[in-house]
Amino acid sequence: MLRRDWLRRDLSTLDIMVLARNDAQSTYYLLIGFIALYAGEYAFLVALYAIALMIAIALSYGEMGSHFPETGGSYLYVKYSFGPTVGYLSAWLLALDQLIMISYGTLDSALYLKGVLSMYGLNLWIPANILAAILSTLLFTVTLTGIRESARVALAIAFLDIFIVFAIILVFNIATGLELKPPSFKWEGREPVSLFLALALASRGFTGIDSIGQLAGEARSPLIQVPRATFALIIAMGFVSLSLTVILMNRVSYEVLSGNPELALLMIAENTPYVGGVAVILVAVNIILIMLSAALTGYISFSRLTYMLSDERLLPRRLAIVHPRFRTPYVALIIAYIVSLLFIAPGELKFIIEVYAIASLINYLLVSLSLGVLERRGRLHGGFKSPRIAGTPVTTIIGAVLISFGIVLSLVERYHVLWILAFWLLLGILPYGYYRLTRR
Repeated sequence: MLRRDWLRRDLSTLDIMVLARNDAQSTYYLLIGFIALYAGEYAFLVALYAIALMIAIALSYGEMGSHFPETGGSYLYVKYSFGPTVGYLSAWLLALDQLIMISYGTLDSALYLKGVLSMYGLNLWIPANILAAILSTLLFTVTLTGIRESARVALAIAFLDIFIVFAIILVFNIATGLELKPPSFKWEGREPVSLFLALALASRGFTGIDSIGQLAGEARSPLIQVPRATFALIIAMGFVSLSLTVILMNRVSYEVLSGNPELALLMIAENTPYVGGVAVILVAVNIILIMLSAALTGYISFSRLTYMLSDERLLPRRLAIVHPRFRTPYVALIIAYIVSLLFIAPGELKFIIEVYAIASLINYLLVSLSLGVLERRGRLHGGFKSPRIAGTPVTTIIGAVLISFGIVLSLVERYHVLWILAFWLLLGILPYGYYRLTRR
């Protein structure tokens, strides 16, 4: 039995902004240390590139979300532009990153918990991958038993993050003075380990921002709320991300960062004047909550996407069947849980980072191109339009260039993990081909 009553349609502008922000900001929190480590003295310039790409993607999804106020997100956009086959493959690629999101959220939470305890002389004997597996099990249980993601909980986490980042880290660092010598700041002469790799990671630094479009179908007034949430999100995330990069390059030495780049925000907190000890605890709690929220979103987003594809008869209908007692799509959730454990098992965050978001970049490129295709067909009527050049949206032009650049970098730098992407595509093509044949 299929049910849609677990999909809400009452999100406010603030809810959309917060849910999308928590997804995308958690990715940048995870990657900021690695981006800075690989970029060296050019970390600030690489951060500017990441923000420019984030703006292009956000505007594309925001514009498309206001034109398609339906549950389905990128699948609908690409389907209407390039047909159901390309639309399905685009959505299937995005589903991979939703699964990986569970793994990186729980593993990063485990590493932060162990890291902050070690700073106070407490060594947690449980290995990070075992702890992450326990956290993933808890989140799986929560989603399976029908306790859905709450926008109010996400809002509370966002306010906690704003309090810590703005009121503690930014205010105290700026008030006590920073040695502002852009673009290298205190890292002048620190040669990049791999500038290409830094740019490749930065290209994937805001994965999750596509939630703007995915949530449009659950908004109260999407034609108004989606554009507002898009612009608010761009301003907030751009300012915070750039500020954190500046503070990192001013307060934390490059040598210290190289030891544990995944704990970059803890290092920033530890080196914040006057409140370092308190800030470390608050930042650790904040990061753990945000990462767990992102992992929970991974469970829910994957089940939402597979439900939609099953409802469209592109995947086996069993994936959309809900539990007789809990009323949740339990088969999809079980698959998400098993895959999360596979990525958690090595216990290597770098491995997850290598795989994560390459598929999403391909999805983002197709959405940017879809915006241009639909505009030329004259079928777009929505909440806002970006400027046009010869009838083509500026966001399509800029997005296509920047995202293509990011895809090329990611493929060149991380070619050894492409087998995972190829294997995932094969897993998706087989059932799709079978159902296409049977429907004919």
